[in-house]
Amino acid sequence: MYLLLTLQYDGYDYHGWVKQKNAKTIQGELEKAFFRVSHQQLWMLGASKTDQQVHAWDQKVLVKLPFIPNDVGFFIKTVSASLPLDINIKDYEIRDENFGVRNVLEKEYVYTINDGAVDIFNCRYELKYPRSLDVNKLNEIAQVFIGTHDFFNFSGVKKGENINTIRTINKIWIERNDHHKILIHVQAKAFIRYQIRMMVQNILACYEGKISLADIKTQLANLPGSKKTSFCAKPYGLCLAKITY
Repeated sequence: MYLLLTLQYDGYDYHGWVKQKNAKTIQGELEKAFFRVSHQQLWMLGASKTDQQVHAWDQKVLVKLPFIPNDVGFFIKTVSASLPLDINIKDYEIRDENFGVRNVLEKEYVYTINDGAVDIFNCRYELKYPRSLDVNKLNEIAQVFIGTHDFFNFSGVKKGENINTIRTINKIWIERNDHHKILIHVQAKAFIRYQIRMMVQNILACYEGKISLADIKTQLANLPGSKKTSFCAKPYGLCLAKITY
């Protein structure tokens, strides 16, 4: 039996999704919870490899069960109850063995910026900015990333790594929500390591006049003389908001 989980987590205290030998990770905690309930080590695969301190509202995880529980719903609730307080299984679906958890149509990430008063109870989930920001101006700058580009200069990929860095940004928009926080929405089929955080910090750097739109375009085009960006926003402002199949 294959189960597709919808997982939510506060990633601030974790070293990302992917299980690591000597670090606390989301996958590691999920595997422990399933083992406590089933007494078996289960195979699982996440749709998105969120980085250290990155959160998720809608992570998808495919889990292979070598048995069929009498009550699947109760089984999942029991597993969820044995997870740390900052991880929750929101929902589940039964899938067949041919389902590809990483064959997504689109992923949406949201980056949160607080340009107002200090919000001590949400400071783990947002970047604090010292001055009021003009959302319209931010939106104008952000559109430079729309379309298909080689994001090597906006990634954690190093020269020599055999990783395709061409990605297509379907949509990016910036809004101020009802709590007066700024939300940067980015939609694409796939992203590269650190890509969104680098995009966000470059938008802010351009807004501040530290770089120009032409500088960003040069880096996106990988023109001779262009270098990898040195701007990268803090990870804890980023959240995996939605995965669409």
